[in-house]
Amino acid sequence: MNNDVLRIEEADVISRSDQHGVIQLRVTAIVDDVVLTSPAIVYPPDIAEPAQFGPARCWADITVCLNDVQWEIAE
Repeated sequence: MNNDVLRIEEADVISRSDQHGVIQLRVTAIVDDVVLTSPAIVYPPDIAEPAQFGPARCWADITVCLNDVQWEIAE
């Protein structure tokens, strides 16, 4: 299964600690091949086919240590 990010919808700052150089982000994205759209057919063998997967909205909370990354401002 190949989970490609198709589109980033949001990237929000949850919290920031300037004292420790840490920032927490919540990223929401559309990711391919996440949700089952058609189950596998295994019987009868003459019509067998693998399961099919489609895109879904996913989110993750990410902690980034600002001292460990190189930033580039994108417009």
